[in-house]
Amino acid sequence: MVLKLRSLAAVLMLMLCFSSCSAPEQETRATAPRNSRAADQFTLDEKGRPSYPGAVLGVDVSAHQKEIDWERVREDGVSFAILRIGFRGNTVGGLNVDENFATNYVNARNAGLPVGVYFYSQAISEAEAKEEAAFVLRMLDRVPLDLPVFYDWEEVSDGRTGGKATSDVGAWSLAFCKAITEGGYSAGVYFNQQYGYSIMHLENLTDYAFWIAEYKDSQSFAFQTDFWQFTGQGHVDGIDVIVDMNLMYAPENENE
Repeated sequence: MVLKLRSLAAVLMLMLCFSSCSAPEQETRATAPRNSRAADQFTLDEKGRPSYPGAVLGVDVSAHQKEIDWERVREDGVSFAILRIGFRGNTVGGLNVDENFATNYVNARNAGLPVGVYFYSQAISEAEAKEEAAFVLRMLDRVPLDLPVFYDWEEVSDGRTGGKATSDVGAWSLAFCKAITEGGYSAGVYFNQQYGYSIMHLENLTDYAFWIAEYKDSQSFAFQTDFWQFTGQGHVDGIDVIVDMNLMYAPENENE
């Protein structure tokens, strides 16, 4: 009886070994780092702007903000600027330089603000995303940037990108960012929560900076980001119209 039990145990062990050793390993799907920031660490400053330990305040602007007094902007607590360098048209799809980019670049840097740029994309193919990256690199012409070049793809329902908000956008973003880094600049992607969860495939973009638009007093997006656009209705001294406002987080190791 003991012998039979031992034999049965041996058979079971062999079966278990065969099962575990011969079965193909299950693929573990890569993912972007989870958001580790504590919700209770977000507060509002004396002007009602969100703040977070180690983070600094910034704006992103385009020709829509017209002439800007960057010295007054800095004096109002703004510590960085992300400037639109150009855009693709919503209908025909032509490539255009933001008419205020050069002036904003010079004056923001003269005011002592670190500067990055973004390109508003209406690409409908990976080839067009690469074309946009090449356009940005030509416009920059090796001038220094302190912050990344961001890819801002947005769907316009009655334009050329209508119905194009699919997972292809993640591949187009990756193609743009790769081209920008090959051109000597750091790169990043801009997105809202819907895009971040559904179409961007952030697990493929972790080599680049993440900039999320989430309009509230604290950030709840599940994945870690580097920049947070918290309003599109901000008011800043030196800018006569409403403006997008952002936080740039300190690197994680500085928060530890």
